[in-house]
Amino acid sequence: MFGRRVFLCVASFLLVFACATVGIGQDLDDVTITGQVTDAAGLSVVGASVTATSVNTGEVRTIVTDEDGRYKFLKLKPGSYKVKVAASGFGVLETPDFATISAQNVQRDFKLSPADVRAEQNVTVTDDDGPLVDTSRIIVGSTITEREIEEIPNNTRNALDLVLTLGGTSEEQLSTSGLAEDRNANPSSAPLEQGNFSISGGTAYSNNITIDGLDNNDDRSSRDRFQPSLEAVAEVQVIANQFSSEYGRASGGRVNIRTRSGGNRFRGRAFMFFRDDALNANSWYNNSRAIPRPDLREINPGFSLSGPVVLPYIYNGKNRTFFAGTYEYNKLDDTTLIDSYIPVIPNTRYTLPTPTSSQQFCDNAIASNCPATSGFISPYSLLYATPNQNHVFSGRVDHRLFKGNDLTFGIQFADRSNRRTNGTTTTRLEDAFQEKNNNTIAFNVTDNQVFGAVAVNQIRA
Repeated sequence: MFGRRVFLCVASFLLVFACATVGIGQDLDDVTITGQVTDAAGLSVVGASVTATSVNTGEVRTIVTDEDGRYKFLKLKPGSYKVKVAASGFGVLETPDFATISAQNVQRDFKLSPADVRAEQNVTVTDDDGPLVDTSRIIVGSTITEREIEEIPNNTRNALDLVLTLGGTSEEQLSTSGLAEDRNANPSSAPLEQGNFSISGGTAYSNNITIDGLDNNDDRSSRDRFQPSLEAVAEVQVIANQFSSEYGRASGGRVNIRTRSGGNRFRGRAFMFFRDDALNANSWYNNSRAIPRPDLREINPGFSLSGPVVLPYIYNGKNRTFFAGTYEYNKLDDTTLIDSYIPVIPNTRYTLPTPTSSQQFCDNAIASNCPATSGFISPYSLLYATPNQNHVFSGRVDHRLFKGNDLTFGIQFADRSNRRTNGTTTTRLEDAFQEKNNNTIAFNVTDNQVFGAVAVNQIRA
């Protein structure tokens, strides 16, 4: 009796776990390739072998067509692919390389010729064959591709700022990100719960931000928890309408940042960005109030490296194991003018700095109250260094365990020490000494299993 109960408990647990991790069909992070194979008379070719090959990693998926001559590849990773079709008694056809993005349904149909008739080895696919608008999905949104990310000017080097280049997005109503260096503006900072952008008129607090489909939300500030280097971003996908409950979480839009993965070729890049106030013009706000250009100096070096995992005489990971890593360092030298008053009498619980002036004022409207019921205060004025230093690293390793089983391990690390205040001047002494640190370390593991053309489970941690 006891053994039966244990068996039922274990079976129930496995059933619940399976139901929670099984995902049949395509989600918003993967690619589907479908099509139909027919002969010269337009009849379906049953049992034709269809192969989809990743140009970047060399991964190969092979399936056969059904009784209607149709095939369907599910849960392919975005990237470049080529599809080849072979059937007994017919010539082999193969498409040229074509690029795919997240959540895309690509249709490639083939018309085979008899083997005794010379068939073209490459099928040229025109825009008419592959429509730019995916009519098979009802998702409203857009995707910023890797090439666009590299070409669009982005002074902040924040991938989420690219969201504002798409239709249906706007800066959040209370956001102050557009003030640039006008830190003398009033108010100089937005509410803590305020994000940067709005999607389809919704609030930033309702948006869902993910990296590679995994949670990347800072619910306290309505922003992203981790900001990867722009060099590590392959796509920025924005979904403006309601979508699958798997990605719901909130009533607003969804922004998914897909990171770059490695391939069979080693790729590396080193970069260095530099800013100085001598290279900048003063803002209109500052000029209108005779405020000089604020001091500013920023250096931003980094590097990225990706490719196959190759250990000489031990392991050759081509077509099987790939890595990609990006590191970025940012140092922003800035100053804040502290213009405040401090008590003349020392504080036994906290050591106050020495006043910068010998003048004394009564901390009361009636001067005769000092020092009987009120205390004297003196001016304190100091140009205080408030630097901002960031260390950001993101990496991932993709490994094909078995045929149709892909494993991805990712890591995100950020060490941010931000002493830069919202305004160039502060009248509250404690504001100038408060550091706004944002340290993050996160790991994620994705096991994507596909048997034939059907994805049977997807486990994310």
